[in-house]
Amino acid sequence: MRKAVEKGGVHPIHIDRLSSEFAKRIENAAKLDEFGDLWQDMGKKYCLLVKSHTTTNYSQLVQYIIARIDFDLTADLSLKANAAALNVNPSYLSSLFRKETGRTLTDYVNQKRVEHAVYLLASTDLPISAVGQRCGIQDDNYFTKIFKKYTSLTPKQYRQQNIGFHQNRSLQ
Repeated sequence: MRKAVEKGGVHPIHIDRLSSEFAKRIENAAKLDEFGDLWQDMGKKYCLLVKSHTTTNYSQLVQYIIARIDFDLTADLSLKANAAALNVNPSYLSSLFRKETGRTLTDYVNQKRVEHAVYLLASTDLPISAVGQRCGIQDDNYFTKIFKKYTSLTPKQYRQQNIGFHQNRSLQ
């Protein structure tokens, strides 16, 4: 499955994370019948990985930016910083990114940061300000504003609404 995902244009960082997760689950499997569910889960998650992280339809510049965003959400991911890293004109990069992805670079970065924040809020007990910082947003008020824009909830409301669901899932 790993090789198929590589051919699907997914960055190795994402493949390694998922492969490591499944390697641990395989090592911890105690019964043979657990492998059927594990195999099915692997198929689903590898397919979702390709669906959400494939970059084969993008130019090398856009692929580089997407990999840079996925690699470190806390970095300076502004248009100016990305253009400087690639040694290209910011206006050109902006129009290229929008043309290929259908959205602005800022919108893409903010959505990725909120997606990671959702994960952290649901899977950790980190304070909300620490979640924002781990997602690259230092200002708590701005973090709340951006989070609410994409989820219609504040980070606190999100955590309160989802805490029981995630605790029950982890017990399964």
